[in-house]
Amino acid sequence: MAVGMHAVASGQLGVCFEHGDVASTLERVPARPVEIQALSEERSLAAAGILQERGMQTRPMGRYGRMLQCKEARSDEVKLSDRPNTGDIPQHPLRRLLFQFMPILQVIQTLDRHMLRLDIIAGVTVGIMAIPQSMSYASIAGLPYEYGLYSACVPPLVYAFLGQSRQLAVGPVAMVSLLVEAGLANVLTEEECPESFMNGALIEGVHQSELCRGEYAKLAIMTAALVGVLQIAARVLRLQFLVSFLGHPVTSGFTSAAAIIIGFSQLKYILGYEIKKSQYIYETLHSVFKNIHETQKTPLILGLITLVFLIVNKRIAQQHKRLSMMGPLGPLVCCFVGTVLVGVVPSLREEHHIDYVGDIPSVLKEGWSVGTEGWSLQAVREILPTALSACLIGYMESIAIGKNLAAKHDYDIDAGQELFALGVANLVGAVFSCYPVTGSFSRSAVSNATGAKTQLAGLTTSIVMMCTLLFLTPLFYYMPNFVLAAIVISSVIPLVAYEEAIKLWRIKKQDFILWVTAFMGTLLFGVLFGIAIAVALSLIIVISESVRPQITILWRIPGTAIYRPIKQENNGTFVPNVFIARIGSSMYFANASFIKDVLMAYVADLEEVNRTEYVVLEMTPVVSVDSTAVHVLQDVVNAFRTRGVHIAFAMVGNRVEKTIRKAKLDEFIGEQWFFPTVNEAVLFCLRHQQAKREAGVDPDAKADASCPEVPLKPVRPGDEIGFSNDLHHACTAIFVNLVTDAPEVAFRIMAVLGKHLLTVRRAHIEAMDEDHAVGVAVTSAVAPVGAKHTYFVRSTRHPGK
Repeated sequence: MAVGMHAVASGQLGVCFEHGDVASTLERVPARPVEIQALSEERSLAAAGILQERGMQTRPMGRYGRMLQCKEARSDEVKLSDRPNTGDIPQHPLRRLLFQFMPILQVIQTLDRHMLRLDIIAGVTVGIMAIPQSMSYASIAGLPYEYGLYSACVPPLVYAFLGQSRQLAVGPVAMVSLLVEAGLANVLTEEECPESFMNGALIEGVHQSELCRGEYAKLAIMTAALVGVLQIAARVLRLQFLVSFLGHPVTSGFTSAAAIIIGFSQLKYILGYEIKKSQYIYETLHSVFKNIHETQKTPLILGLITLVFLIVNKRIAQQHKRLSMMGPLGPLVCCFVGTVLVGVVPSLREEHHIDYVGDIPSVLKEGWSVGTEGWSLQAVREILPTALSACLIGYMESIAIGKNLAAKHDYDIDAGQELFALGVANLVGAVFSCYPVTGSFSRSAVSNATGAKTQLAGLTTSIVMMCTLLFLTPLFYYMPNFVLAAIVISSVIPLVAYEEAIKLWRIKKQDFILWVTAFMGTLLFGVLFGIAIAVALSLIIVISESVRPQITILWRIPGTAIYRPIKQENNGTFVPNVFIARIGSSMYFANASFIKDVLMAYVADLEEVNRTEYVVLEMTPVVSVDSTAVHVLQDVVNAFRTRGVHIAFAMVGNRVEKTIRKAKLDEFIGEQWFFPTVNEAVLFCLRHQQAKREAGVDPDAKADASCPEVPLKPVRPGDEIGFSNDLHHACTAIFVNLVTDAPEVAFRIMAVLGKHLLTVRRAHIEAMDEDHAVGVAVTSAVAPVGAKHTYFVRSTRHPGK
């Protein structure tokens, strides 16, 4: 989920749980037999029905298809809704639906006085922290400060009723604020903002957010409404899985670059001179160094002192549990000290160029703009890219934080319900003059650290913000801008994941290149283009992995019926004239031809070394095939048959088998060429080869579906010795296959192992009858002519295998 944001969430919210030393514990436990028990038939059927229903819910199109065919209404099918009611959810359909869409109703039933006290403390703490943060983020979005306060008030109230995360703090965040400013800059027309135009052309270097605040604010509010509509629509269509396509490297690179852009956008308040506002880092840097001589010492010194205090304060709060409250209170302390200092010392305002907030409209005096007045459908086309970006990034942030917190507190959240809750919060918030919001990393971490237990913490935060809007806005008049800038910079510093880039370089160079590409693309070409790069790179990764699936070559471990990949098992052997491969993904129109070409190339390469007469395809990873893949499979079979090569299919899944039968491909290939295991397929191929040779069939002759009758002749391996380090977690497995067993051979083998300082932890000897079809016990009446020995050994020289 929010795949790319999970690392950031884990970094700021902490690790979900601690792993015990399970391995060492198991080593100390004495070996005791463990009985495999079977679930009762009734409970097994119920479990199967529940899991099938859940599987259909994950595939909405398939589910709707079944509904249209009236196949879902079977009376014996177990529905999720038919499960026993294990909680306090009512059984009445309407009430159950209400509880489903308003999780707070279920949580309230378990609320007690202690939980309520913790929620109030957490909510008040987050509310105090949200006051300066929301004002700072509104400034990043190019909006007046009051819009940040609005956005920190209404959406948390809505989310408290609809959201499932109990610690998530919803409101304005730096990343979405930057997207709003970057996407809506200079979008207003000449009719809407004539001050920004001259002779019909937009004046270069002007900012419509400063010249036409009212019209620009309407666009930001409409963007919030469109974000809400998109998120609700995505929930209805079950599109929340789309964020999984954004890979972690590209999202981490984008987030890091966006954090740097946000930080540089606040430098003008600390340096004390005007810096060109731009989403392009090179323009900002040029403006910084061009006018560096205009730096004002007083705001620079005070700003740096504030920034250092916030960073040190946060680290102290994280390292010392008793001082954890210092973290969220740090910004409030800075705001209080800065406001008092600027208000009491007039020379700071008049002589030392300290910018301050100024007048913030009070809701009591000037009211609150509520409604959809001024919204225009004509502007949707202009704001749609911004809304899509805010929708995507906002949901990724929120779901990453929510899942991390849910894992810490041992409860589950539904990604679809979270998407719906965010959508309604944005849509309702837009009616109350809010711009797009999502879950906040820093405030959610504070909510969790201060003991939030339910969604009532978010409700309390909303009440705190409402009281602020009603009574406290006059107190912010002399709040210095360098304090707000320092708060923003200290908040985005953890988002610059340079350590992640170093880690990716060590793990996989390809992912490191993706990280750098997204990072540099966002810095050089802007935030919106950076998102486009991140999405494009993620899709390229997905497409490249799916159109070029891994074709794994299998070989046999001597002395066994086990077939393993040649890259995982170093001690295997190939079966003469038989080529075995595993197709690594589902087959569809984009990768079917690639699979065909690779198989043909492999067979051609083996012509001199191990001429192929049979190809066995292991189909376990292939969960589906489309019509194009069916045609390609038919072409593959045809192409190999013209070369005298037969194809056998092993471990074909149920869905693939249905498609093959509907396409009548099984009739074309021949049902005798489908097998439940690779070993059975290989044995049949060897019997078929022997039958051809006895019938005098030319090996180079064209193969077809018909074949000579294959008798069940024994396929007997010779004397073989093989071993594997992958079949047991703690021991090396040694396999000895003897065509003719000898008395006391097991003692001789163990003596040889002992000479090489190997201890046998477990041994298994399986006698074989003359046909080698099944193993028989030593006490069988059939005289055994061979045996399969399996020994699990460990070295006495060193611990391990």
